[in-house]
Amino acid sequence: MPRATSMLKSPAIQYLGLFLLITVALFSVLATPWAERLFVAPFTRSLVHVCALLIDLVDDRVIADGAILRFDDGKGTVQVLAGCNAVEVCALLTAAIIAFPGKLRYSLIGAAAGIVTLQTINLLRIISLLYLSRGSQEVFEFFHHYVWDAMIGLEGLLIFFFWTRWQARREAADRTAATPVAA
Repeated sequence: MPRATSMLKSPAIQYLGLFLLITVALFSVLATPWAERLFVAPFTRSLVHVCALLIDLVDDRVIADGAILRFDDGKGTVQVLAGCNAVEVCALLTAAIIAFPGKLRYSLIGAAAGIVTLQTINLLRIISLLYLSRGSQEVFEFFHHYVWDAMIGLEGLLIFFFWTRWQARREAADRTAATPVAA
């Protein structure tokens, strides 16, 4: 029994436990009908409209219609579904950052910056998929299901790693600033 107790005191086990707890909590909330109606669906529609606004800066042929982004000539359409809005990856990133040992202030900054970064990348993903949808369906499907799915997950992981390095530097700077200088 002492081995099990010492294992539970392991920082890695504590981190994994807290990460799983936060992840289950976030995904449980996201799975509710009210979260879908009040957050996920409006957020997804907003992503589509932001994509249309960005594209309109260089190409005025794109129309946003709810969660559908399409060309006005009918040659190319993307429907952004719940799994394509990167909300789940943002939830995982948030859980990973919040569960990581350190100051809550730095965790909240990291989670917010990470979400903004992931959603910026997701806007590029949606726009690229719209343009790919004008060409070969096979190429579109390949990029949609393999390239971009893997890239969004990898980017979430990279953001987490960059944040851990930033957070460690911030906390080291805080310790240095708090250490009294001997005369």
